[in-house]
Amino acid sequence: MEIITSRRNFLRRVGIFAFSLTNITGCDAMSGKKPIGEFGKTFDYLQNPELRQKENGDALITINNALFGSAEFRALTWRNIRFVDCDFASSYAIKLKGSEDLQFEGCRFAGVLGFGKMTRVQFAKCAGVGKLNMIGDAGSTNVRFEDCKFQGDDADQNHFGALGTEGETEFTRCQFKYMSIYGDTKLTIRDCEFEDVDCPIDGATGGSEVLIENSKLRGKFDMRPSTLLSLTIRKTIINSIDMSDATIKGDVVLESLDAGYINAGVRSVRNFTIRKSTVRGLNDKVFIVGADSTGQFLAEDVIFGRGNVGIGAGRPLTENEWSAAPANKIIAFRNCTLPMLDASWLESQHFLLEKCELQQADISNCRIGKLEIKNTHISEKIDLSNTRVHEQDLTGMLADKGRKEKLDGTNVKLPG
Repeated sequence: MEIITSRRNFLRRVGIFAFSLTNITGCDAMSGKKPIGEFGKTFDYLQNPELRQKENGDALITINNALFGSAEFRALTWRNIRFVDCDFASSYAIKLKGSEDLQFEGCRFAGVLGFGKMTRVQFAKCAGVGKLNMIGDAGSTNVRFEDCKFQGDDADQNHFGALGTEGETEFTRCQFKYMSIYGDTKLTIRDCEFEDVDCPIDGATGGSEVLIENSKLRGKFDMRPSTLLSLTIRKTIINSIDMSDATIKGDVVLESLDAGYINAGVRSVRNFTIRKSTVRGLNDKVFIVGADSTGQFLAEDVIFGRGNVGIGAGRPLTENEWSAAPANKIIAFRNCTLPMLDASWLESQHFLLEKCELQQADISNCRIGKLEIKNTHISEKIDLSNTRVHEQDLTGMLADKGRKEKLDGTNVKLPG
């Protein structure tokens, strides 16, 4: 079955399903809640904001223990309302134009829910199930989810729920599983626990600033295909993250991570930095980044597990694929442990290994402006065959009598 990644396709698929209140509440008698249509004047105010303004002004309305299901609310703007322990389950019955200063506390959600352009909207201790689709429109700002739990149907991405906004979204202390999350201009994730969550930021908004801190990303965190202004991940446990095919207009900073596999094979990024981290590897996959799509790359104080750390093209390049002036300015590893480095078919203005410990290094078939290896130990094997450099400084490369060296066709001269 084709995996659906775009929000619009997801909406078309989820729209064929009908949702009922029994999905999340059971029967009305057991839940102790009543339909919103039985709330008298409050219901009238929800249906007619002009009437509310005339009779009640902007005074806060609090709605407790209501069931939102069949009653329709369309092309309206809700303002200054607090929903407490309410259940929302509908198939397009709620399709607002906008929502401002709303609070949802202990509420539950299912189905397709449209709150329009959301401004200062908070969800606290809320929950959702199934193929929920609740995404605020473009221009949404200051939308926060705190201490919430949401879970889609299963690990098939076609069955994920979808949550967030086409604007600014913040998730704090949330637990999600089998969900797609959105913050298409700004996305903040703090102190969260996710399992098998994807983050396909839509490029239509021009890109998003993404910050992830103090979180646990279990299973796979999938960022394909995303358009980002920047990406910062700090103090986070990651099982597997996939950034392949992402376009990042600014910088990536990964810091203080305990990670399994990082696929950073992005389409483009200005600067990519990973530091003070451990990347243990997962099923022999450790870390990959394409130098041809990276302006500058720095790994500093990183321990990489056994398995390939790939930074080159990873395949033979034809003659017309080589550049006269490589876009990559520098690839640098400082104070790193990386048992297996695959830099084959690398094109860079400057390649640096400084104070590193390696077992095997494949630097074959490369075209490098300046090659520097300083105070670095390569213990088992180094392959420099067919590599051409304009300048080299290998005086700090530590000798090892048992090391295998392949130098066919290269102009690199190893010391000793």
